[in-house]
Amino acid sequence: MNDAFRLMFDQVKSGIIWLQRNGTVRYANKAAVQMTPCLLGSPLMDPVAERTVKAAGQDLIKLPFQFELTTQEEHPDTIRAVVINAPVGGDLMLVLNNVSEERWYSSALENLIGYIEAEMAAPIEHLIQKMPTAISVAQANSANPELLPLVQEARALSGKLGKLRDLVSVFGQGAIQRDERINMVELLKQVLGETMPLAQSREVTVATEGLEGDLPAVYGSSAWLSKALVEYLEHTIRSAQQGGLIELSISALGTRLLLRARNRGLFVSNHERRGAFVPFGVGDGYEQGTTRPGIGLALSQRILEQHGGNVRIEDDFDSVDFVMEIPAGAPATQDAQLSVEQAQRYARDMAQLMARKMSRTPATTGKGN
Repeated sequence: MNDAFRLMFDQVKSGIIWLQRNGTVRYANKAAVQMTPCLLGSPLMDPVAERTVKAAGQDLIKLPFQFELTTQEEHPDTIRAVVINAPVGGDLMLVLNNVSEERWYSSALENLIGYIEAEMAAPIEHLIQKMPTAISVAQANSANPELLPLVQEARALSGKLGKLRDLVSVFGQGAIQRDERINMVELLKQVLGETMPLAQSREVTVATEGLEGDLPAVYGSSAWLSKALVEYLEHTIRSAQQGGLIELSISALGTRLLLRARNRGLFVSNHERRGAFVPFGVGDGYEQGTTRPGIGLALSQRILEQHGGNVRIEDDFDSVDFVMEIPAGAPATQDAQLSVEQAQRYARDMAQLMARKMSRTPATTGKGN
């Protein structure tokens, strides 16, 4: 094996073992030695790995071939191993990755979600419902000036806990019922009122377009779509420059509604784009002390997915568009047996939607190619 390959494989996190077709080890990086015992010039010491590599060398198995090993420890880890052809020559390579840590984190996340659902959801909801009363009492209690700031901090905390509860809820099966008929323009106006204080605090202007138009209805959960819109708009406002302008428009495109929030003069890198949809921004690339994304777009995306739609970020010359797309005219899926009235209502909505689409289709000219 040449020095270029050796230098490259010494830098990777995966275990890399380069072998002759008879199973003799020619090279092993540090990560590989930590996962399975091996010596240069000798066969692999793990019997499962040795038999698998020899079978590959005799063309008895089709490559790439994946199998699992365990580390030689009192509490062994699981190693995912893959035998592949070496990039040059006729040798083989064994690529090793420790999957125990990955499975541990998956299990820990499932346990956390279960704990929040079982132990925290009800107390969080109770706290949120009590906060308006607590604010009123604190405002009336002039004898204790420290009480109001304390209650306001508790209210902010209850809001964040509520978002965490919502995120856990929408990852459950059947969390969202999708049979309400929703006027998205009216819902958007309501949500704009809720998010204006944040825009005013950052001196961000929100210019709207399409809020007076006649748009097709959407079927879904008005409560959950309201949450999705709030998170979507709050993320857009926080992403805008201080004192900046957001151009917010809603329109129909075929059988779907598009909500577009345009931030001019804003750049979003590919890394930031991917991280925007990761709850809490957990992952590589965020340095200690930097601001991580919250729940925002991750919650919006999950809610929209359960309605058959999506949330995405698009570049358009000198601006970045935060786009929310959702099917219109009829529910993406039907959660309950339709009544005759519901079926007729769906049919009317779909007929109006298709008529709209046909009326906006450009006429063909009859010219030849």
